[in-house]
Amino acid sequence: MYSITLKREAKKAIDKLSDDKLKVAKDFIDYLKEKDEMEATLEILASHEIMSQIQEAEKAVQKGKLDEFIPWNKAIGPRGNIYK
Repeated sequence: MYSITLKREAKKAIDKLSDDKLKVAKDFIDYLKEKDEMEATLEILASHEIMSQIQEAEKAVQKGKLDEFIPWNKAIGPRGNIYK
């Protein structure tokens, strides 16, 4: 619930900003999203297990062994949850 409250408060604050400050806020939000994506990318790159799996998948694709992959619609659940 705390997250919902924070979002409401942030939206109220954004609604009161001037156009110039709104642009700064938007730029900062974009920066935060990019930072999260970069952190996730670095986490993947740092994982020997995941990188090994990616390399194996790339080799299988190059060899045309597409039957080794699970179709995306079977890999995710009805709500977009990834099955393990």
